[in-house]
Amino acid sequence: MTSPSRLRFVSLSALAALLFAACSDTFTPGSVVEDLRVLAIVTEPPEVWRPATLPPTPAGPYQLVTLRATAVAPPSAPGEPPRVPATETWSFCPFSTGASTGYACAVPACETALTPAADGSVTVDPIALGLACLAGLGGSLPGAPPSSGLPAQVEVLVRYVATLDGQAREAVQRIQVHTGALPPGQQANTTPVVTGFTSGADCAGAAPGCAVGSVRLDVAIDPSSFQFFPGGLDRTLQETVDVSFFTTAGRFQYEKGLATAAAPSTWTILDATELNGARQALVWAVARDQRGGEAVAGPLTVVFSR
Repeated sequence: MTSPSRLRFVSLSALAALLFAACSDTFTPGSVVEDLRVLAIVTEPPEVWRPATLPPTPAGPYQLVTLRATAVAPPSAPGEPPRVPATETWSFCPFSTGASTGYACAVPACETALTPAADGSVTVDPIALGLACLAGLGGSLPGAPPSSGLPAQVEVLVRYVATLDGQAREAVQRIQVHTGALPPGQQANTTPVVTGFTSGADCAGAAPGCAVGSVRLDVAIDPSSFQFFPGGLDRTLQETVDVSFFTTAGRFQYEKGLATAAAPSTWTILDATELNGARQALVWAVARDQRGGEAVAGPLTVVFSR
């Protein structure tokens, strides 16, 4: 005889299976771009170290950082380029209250509006702005000892807001700032280098899970851009790069891939199902080194044969 608790477990499992089956046909994966999306904010450099030789004035410049956002929306008609935001705003915050508060600025008076250049990028000197904020607070953060200055390491934020057709999308880029000089023998983090993003011919069932009319996508990363970094306990680790795929139509067999220095390429299959009448798709690949460095490739135009 089955116990009541066992019956309860079976019924809940059956209910979960039914709910999953009901949702699986209608759920749109996060890799499908259906409206305005911020795919990435590329930061050069993604990590800041104070120069060994200090500038002649307290205002810097110490280390300039340039950021570019990739914000896209599906095209209005087949063959047209992806739509871009109608408005874009940027701001810098030297000290945040963290994820639990939506990365609100800990010192609102220190939040600084950034003016984009002609190409849409913004450039900021986080150490100089952090020091300017401290100067206005008497040399130390609220709650810190007087004149304590900047911590040895601080995470600063650049906030990006894009709007289009009444939609607003916000993204926050977190940048690690070291207020000391780069230790001897250690590399400052740089962004991954994508050397290739290509779409192949129709799969025609040549690969597992690749149906007729589907397309294979390949991403290659420069092996020399996989850096070594301290891993704690006197260990040195080498980066791995996560690659996320995005599309305006179809479904990916794998939404993410992984590249290493030993295997510096990854791939996925864009399945020609659930196209909703589309005959082509725009696709992107975003490579992230898991330490703040990221790169964007695309869009590629993929034409489906069915």
